[in-house]
Amino acid sequence: MPRFPFRWPVEVRGPRGERFFARSSEISGRGIGMVVDHLTAVGLAPGGTVLGPHTPVIGVQLQVPGEDAEAGIRLEGRVRHIRRLSQQQYLVGVNFVDPDAALQLVHRVRASGPLSHAAGASAKPDS
Repeated sequence: MPRFPFRWPVEVRGPRGERFFARSSEISGRGIGMVVDHLTAVGLAPGGTVLGPHTPVIGVQLQVPGEDAEAGIRLEGRVRHIRRLSQQQYLVGVNFVDPDAALQLVHRVRASGPLSHAAGASAKPDS
């Protein structure tokens, strides 16, 4: 599935109800990539837990630019991977639980125009 770069604020609800804030980096029909700080990365994978199909479900709420924060798009997913980008930034990959809702979101992101896309970026295939 192609990935589309976009930058929207994200509120993440951890498996124990914790709230974290992130910035989306890309989306596909299967999942989302988010840039988070160290505390959020630890909260989403405490103790370096091995991530897999039994990883607890988390909530992801995307804040659509120009819309009321309460009107955000809510999806559920499982953390697939966490990669360190720098000393204080991590990339968290989340697979969505409901692929139909994810595809609707991808269509909305693509239709939203330049507010959501990185300038000059193109779709890249999932690996």
